[in-house]
Amino acid sequence: MFTIIVALLSGILMTGYPMVLTYRYKDKLTCMAGMMIAMTAAMMSSLLIGTVFGTFTQGQLLMPTVVSILIGMAVGYYTGKPVSLMAAMDGMMSGIMGGMMGAMLGVMVVYQSPTIMIGFVNLIFIVVMSLLVKLIQEEARVIEKKKDTSAQEATGNSLSRLKWLVLPVVLVLLFVMMKTPGIGSSSLKNVSSGPAGATTTESVASNSGSTASNIQAKQKNGYQEVDIKVGTNGYTPDEIKLKAGVPTKLNFQKDYRGGCLSYLIMPDFNIQQALKQGTTTVEITPSKPGKYVFTCGMGMYGGYITVES
Repeated sequence: MFTIIVALLSGILMTGYPMVLTYRYKDKLTCMAGMMIAMTAAMMSSLLIGTVFGTFTQGQLLMPTVVSILIGMAVGYYTGKPVSLMAAMDGMMSGIMGGMMGAMLGVMVVYQSPTIMIGFVNLIFIVVMSLLVKLIQEEARVIEKKKDTSAQEATGNSLSRLKWLVLPVVLVLLFVMMKTPGIGSSSLKNVSSGPAGATTTESVASNSGSTASNIQAKQKNGYQEVDIKVGTNGYTPDEIKLKAGVPTKLNFQKDYRGGCLSYLIMPDFNIQQALKQGTTTVEITPSKPGKYVFTCGMGMYGGYITVES
């Protein structure tokens, strides 16, 4: 959580400062410089925001993509607008690209090392935005310009020292997190999940090449048990019928490594499980009748569990 707070604060501060400089020196910036400034600010800010929010959505891309794209477009527009409409448009387009990439990155690493990835993206963001500030100053020819007051000079020196202080601090934090057991591999579990047993109305995206199928669980040694094959194009069966109140074993069988279906999400049961090559057994006890969803880590493939009384 500390890494996320630092990332959001640095995102706000280091996105706002270049925007202020662009307004201040708008008469001294060329259209080409304005386009580069708006593009960089929009892409980096939306990439950072998308990565952060993507780790909170349990594999769902909709909200982090929408939020990061809107923020990136706003940053691009208001950063480029003082220079020219062309710069503003370039910034908005870059905000769309950065938002999509950031959201996808956040969703993909949510079950691996989200804290490290957020810190890494934040480090890149700080470096690039620091260089962007220098670019604005060079283009506006204010680096060689003598400061009008001693207060302005002190402010400039403070920002320069702060830049070189922040970078090693972030590096040290990343190193500490990598060496601390449980942090590097944490998955930010249960951040947005609802209570177990709640019926979901969430739709599941499935590949058009997969064939829908359903199966009734087999009763075995006090359990109801189902074997589910995890293929490259989805789950078979992709609809399972269970009895309410009976402990259940779901045996996910995967005969290959990697791939989009390497992570399983069952939001109503607070389950986020890595699926390695071989058989991975997930145990649940559905308490209420209803229809429950399960998906891969990115929400591209999925199926339903129908619980009957």
